[in-house]
Amino acid sequence: MGNCQASDAATVVIVHPGKKVERMFRSVIAREIMDSNPSHYVALVVTSAVVKSVNGSPVKQLKLLRPDDTLLIGQVYRLISFEDVLKEFAAKKCLKLGKLINERGLLRLEKKKKDVAGAPSVPPSVKRVHNSRTGGGWKPGLKTISEMGN
Repeated sequence: MGNCQASDAATVVIVHPGKKVERMFRSVIAREIMDSNPSHYVALVVTSAVVKSVNGSPVKQLKLLRPDDTLLIGQVYRLISFEDVLKEFAAKKCLKLGKLINERGLLRLEKKKKDVAGAPSVPPSVKRVHNSRTGGGWKPGLKTISEMGN
């Protein structure tokens, strides 16, 4: 009997969405795989040494490859559909946005509380301008609003 682990180490393993496993005995460019599987991207399966799951085992993450990246012998890759890529990006964007809202939202609330407690704030569209005819009064900073009597 042969050693199947040795043959796996000498191949590029590509796992398709239907759990079909494809083995190639040479290095290939990701574009070749993407061309033969329209609407799919190639991702490298990476085991994270830092992130652990609930039961303590290392978490497997996917690193999306560029079309000109080379798939190396001895590595395991997955084909990911275009929809899954969009969902992943949307989830990451939502997570980052939530963090920003939490971080910056609290700062804005604190600023608003200080503004309300302190002196009244002037809207940014209104500027105080020295006017020699009226003795130094204010006039609107927007040029589309005209003063009465001009």
